[in-house]
Amino acid sequence: MLLQRCTHKIKQILNCKSVSNSSQINATHSFYNNYEAIIYFIRYLRKRQIVVGTEPIKDRNKTNKVAPKKMVFKHDAPNTYDFLTFNLKEWWQHKKDEFVQMMEDDQYKRHVKLGPDVAAAKFVIYFGGKVRFQNHSEWLHKTKTHEISKLPTEYDTTYVLEELDLNGYPLRFEHLHFISGLYYLKKLNLRGCKSIDDWALDKISTEYPSLEHLDISECENVTEKGLEALYRMPNLKKLTTTNFYGTAAFDLTCFMLEDVNPYLTCEVQQMKYKRIPAS
Repeated sequence: MLLQRCTHKIKQILNCKSVSNSSQINATHSFYNNYEAIIYFIRYLRKRQIVVGTEPIKDRNKTNKVAPKKMVFKHDAPNTYDFLTFNLKEWWQHKKDEFVQMMEDDQYKRHVKLGPDVAAAKFVIYFGGKVRFQNHSEWLHKTKTHEISKLPTEYDTTYVLEELDLNGYPLRFEHLHFISGLYYLKKLNLRGCKSIDDWALDKISTEYPSLEHLDISECENVTEKGLEALYRMPNLKKLTTTNFYGTAAFDLTCFMLEDVNPYLTCEVQQMKYKRIPAS
């Protein structure tokens, strides 16, 4: 009953357009004179957590962002490779990439028990790269099946991977996990790998503490920002790279690396035609 009286008086006050209106003055006086009604109405507002003239305030921390169970389609924006976007070309390419990644993961997991050196060697050989072990003069690649069959089937500490050649290999950032843990690797050739960028160089700089020769020439996505991370490699003696955009900052970064590491020699290849960086 008190709630109905309070709301009735408030409606009378809000409906009056002029302050000097006598009906508004009478309604206001009668409302504020009723102390019991005011206290009841304030408690009611606090209990409901509302403000007069607005909707109830919702606690954002308690909102559930999960889509309703009865919804057939996703509530978020679809990706370009989703089937429901009817972009069949990108959908099919995405499915092929997922299948290739699954095969690569399965191939690597088969050889993890052999140690990081032999496991990385078999993975690189299987997908078309070349490897050379310590105290071995010959390179192993996919065509030398007789030599590959001689690799150990159990963990052997005498097989230490010393050189990796991934020239032109379509290396992805995820593949760096397969060739990690090679603490005695001396030479790494990533010439022409388009997927090698500044993020990949940052990971490489922490994965191979004994690396002496790094070839990242013809890697289009390498800039001076990625070269800055190579200061973490104190044993690096030769760095081969390409200044695709012909920037002075790229050459200056190589000079700074040589200044930090007095044993390092940077071989910077200049492009005949400079490329314009993407904006």
